[in-house]
Amino acid sequence: MTQADRTAITDLIHLHGHLVDGGELERAGELFTEDVTYDVADFGLGTLSGRAALRDAALAVGDANPVGHHVTNVVITAIDERSARASSKGIGVMADGTAGSVVYDDVVTRTPDGWRISHRRVTARRAPLGGRTAAPGEVVERWRRASIDRSTDALRSVYADAAVHEFPFAYPGVPTRLEGREEIVSWIAAGWSGDVPRFDGYRTLALHATADPGTVVVEQEAFGTSASTGEFTLPSIVVLTVDGGQILHLRDYVDVRAAAAVLGRAG
Repeated sequence: MTQADRTAITDLIHLHGHLVDGGELERAGELFTEDVTYDVADFGLGTLSGRAALRDAALAVGDANPVGHHVTNVVITAIDERSARASSKGIGVMADGTAGSVVYDDVVTRTPDGWRISHRRVTARRAPLGGRTAAPGEVVERWRRASIDRSTDALRSVYADAAVHEFPFAYPGVPTRLEGREEIVSWIAAGWSGDVPRFDGYRTLALHATADPGTVVVEQEAFGTSASTGEFTLPSIVVLTVDGGQILHLRDYVDVRAAAAVLGRAG
């Protein structure tokens, strides 16, 4: 594939936005092969076959069409002398000013009239990082770091808005259940400003997967220095459920006697 081919294919992909936004649907032959396949199943519209079907579909959508197609990031990979794959990103601007992002995955074919799109799949981009969110183990580390740094902002970012934090073996002065991000963060931050000793770090003794990929069981030790007892180690078992990269439910089975000792309250 020559540089001239690459330039022609890039121009072809860019031309699509100009013609569609201008309503010049009768010029579809400058963009697509006669038997083009146009996959818009990700939008619930199925797969369209042929240029006439594309024109009819665009007219049927009417005012719901974007007013602006802005195509960027064109990457071309040769298949053979007559065809290539082209991937590009599209920003669609609607009449009300809202915008969305898509990926165009194209197969382009060399015809007697030049390069044309013979297959296009349009996929909406609906989530950052391709939908990838932090795994439970990564969230555990963020949660620990927020505690070590005593950062309310970091703590607020790691809990879901409707999170629940439980202490099944609560000792006096500790609630058994906190509901909602703000209640959880407020209670923990109040402890930081009181007599709760600072953690210097955590040791993971074991991390167990469960049947639910969003839930893990962590055997851990927090360690630090207490004004009452000096250096300490506080063991606990945490059952943590993550959704969307945030803590949705956490049960902290902390060693009650060890926690009381760290606070200088052992009887």
